[in-house]
Amino acid sequence: MSAGPSLYRRHRPRTFADVVGQEHVVRTLRNAIEQDKVHHAYLFVGSRGTGKTSMAKILAACLNCEHGPTSEPCGKCASCLAIQSAGSLDVIEMDAASHNSVDDIRELRESVAFAPVSGRAKVYILDEAHMLTPQAWNAFLKTLEEPPPSTIFVLATTEAQKVLPTVVDRCHRFDFTRPTVEQLGAVLRRVAEREDIEIAPDALALLARHATGSFRDALGTLEQLVTYTGTSIAAPDVLAVLGAVDDDLLFGGLDAIAAHDAAAALRAAAGLAATGRDLGAAIRDLEAHARELLVARTLGRVPVELRVTPDRDARLLEQAERMTQLDAVRLLDLLADALRAIKDGADPRTQLELALVKAAAPRVDPSTKALLARIGRLEAALAGEGVPPAQAPPERPAPVIGLDSPASTETETAGAAGPPAAPTDAAAAPIFAPPPVAPASEETDAVAPASEETDAVAPTAATVTPVTAPPLTPAPPLTPAPSLTPAPPARPTVAPSRPALTLVELEELWPVAVETISAEQPLLAAALARAQPVELDGRTLTIAFDPGDTFNRRLAAENPDHRQALTEALTQLTGVELRLAYELRELGASTEPEELAGEALVARLVREFEAEEIVPEPDEEGPA
Repeated sequence: MSAGPSLYRRHRPRTFADVVGQEHVVRTLRNAIEQDKVHHAYLFVGSRGTGKTSMAKILAACLNCEHGPTSEPCGKCASCLAIQSAGSLDVIEMDAASHNSVDDIRELRESVAFAPVSGRAKVYILDEAHMLTPQAWNAFLKTLEEPPPSTIFVLATTEAQKVLPTVVDRCHRFDFTRPTVEQLGAVLRRVAEREDIEIAPDALALLARHATGSFRDALGTLEQLVTYTGTSIAAPDVLAVLGAVDDDLLFGGLDAIAAHDAAAALRAAAGLAATGRDLGAAIRDLEAHARELLVARTLGRVPVELRVTPDRDARLLEQAERMTQLDAVRLLDLLADALRAIKDGADPRTQLELALVKAAAPRVDPSTKALLARIGRLEAALAGEGVPPAQAPPERPAPVIGLDSPASTETETAGAAGPPAAPTDAAAAPIFAPPPVAPASEETDAVAPASEETDAVAPTAATVTPVTAPPLTPAPPLTPAPSLTPAPPARPTVAPSRPALTLVELEELWPVAVETISAEQPLLAAALARAQPVELDGRTLTIAFDPGDTFNRRLAAENPDHRQALTEALTQLTGVELRLAYELRELGASTEPEELAGEALVARLVREFEAEEIVPEPDEEGPA
């Protein structure tokens, strides 16, 4: 590899044909040059390393090329070579971050008055234009709106929201998009071929992914790798230079979480710590890996932007199939909490181990999301082989004892074994049975359906009465059914109904509801922590505050958003939508034992133990 400027400067685009991506910018500028409609001011907006300054220099080369103005500068004339080497007197680059005062703008206004030195146009490129002070912008507005002939301004910025609206109105704005992993890989491959660099496909994909949408970062890291390992680059070299975590460690940590093995998760954290790399970076790598799992799990495939090698892609998809979406989302939340704690000064290794253990064993995590994760796994286990409960096939109801008749045998499937099925009469069939099959005889077509009221009660053998109706066509009479004698209750096999919600359950769930609200509305959670549910009348829940705690009661009761937040939290935990009522009450009175004496104590004993009070007869000789 030849010495000289950096890879980024040597291989930055020189013409519009060299630009990768940004098709909307290239097409507009190309048409403007060919139609002689070049504007006097442009605003280039985009993240770092997306080619804003390079595009401005291409525009300057198109205007000042000896064969132009042309949309295809030759790149060989004196003007093009001077622009490429940053030595042209007609292309002035100005760092607005360090030249942001009114005096700097005054000097710029004075230099604008001079004609171009050797080219057709003078192009002023202001990097980080958002750093100019409002006073400097006000001094620059008139010149920006009406510059001298053959003067063009290109303002490049990464934060367009900081640029004054009066400035944006005077410019043609172009938003530069971040390059995709494929586009970054194409540029890296092209540069490697020109520089005779051998780079493995997995190393190239890894380098493109870690460039985070910046051509400058990608080429800068490639140059660093060449310095580190020479002209032959492999994936371990990229991991060493980037300080990234090996894929085996990442897959091992996520395998432990998918298997719900807390011990293996702790060993994975120790393995990450043993590499000696920054644990904050390791947590970010785990976060990126968990995000890839979530995307692959949701889409059912590995998207193009996440592909590295076929072996890794297959391994990622296989791991995604073993991890539920709920576990992946919860892991992302835990890793984000760990990063925030590290930023606040917590120990990185402790936070890493805590996040992995909580993700692998939700039972050690008292949060609501951990509870939901455990419930989700129980539902999946009950459904069988990962089938959601709503999609599980309904079970066949058990036959009703004591209702067997000749007609019942006609509805059985040929060759089926087991006890005789219920008769085909709709009135005698179990109410909770699946939709009936085709009738075996014509008599069943005339049976009236059961009323809606009977759908809510499971019938027994003693309460079922057949409903008769005139047949549509003559048919032989049915054999009389045996007498309906009371039989042991045999109910159809149906899903148990939800038990009634009790106040005791709400008291146990109250701290969880407060914790759920604390993530979004900590002030409301602090107020509700001083209250407690005291009464449940149907679906009306009464929440009481101490008599002197009127402020917190008003905060919880009089704000509609606060009432809605608590209602949603309780509905999420109980599955029942409750109506809330608030009152002031002595909360300690219900928890302290009541002291009774005299007649009150006797009355309590009589009531509780069904006792009988024996009153002694009065002494006849004594006083009345």
